Amino acid sequence: MANRKAVKTFLIGAVSGAALGAAAGLLLAPKAGKELRKDIGDKAQLVGGKTAELGKAAGTAAQTLAKKSADWAGDIRAKLGKKNASTEVAEAAEELSDTGTV
Repeated sequence: MANRKAVKTFLIGAVSGAALGAAAGLLLAPKAGKELRKDIGDKAQLVGGKTAELGKAAGTAAQTLAKKSADWAGDIRAKLGKKNASTEVAEAAEELSDTGTV
């Protein structure tokens, strides 16, 4: 656990340092104001695109983790002899269709 935290902290520091270094390089470079604003805008769009990609990847990973967790919980319930919610719903629907009320 501590090792993951150290890696996460390092990565956050490295990304922050890279962003600040890039911004400082742009601001201290001998360019005209118009060129500098264009460069900053281009970099901001690039960072925004990368952020969107990372957000989508994080969302996909979260969905995968949620599904695996649900499957894992279902397996544990099955081992303990308890029904999971989806099984109960399916059985209730089958009972209703057998009685002709659906």
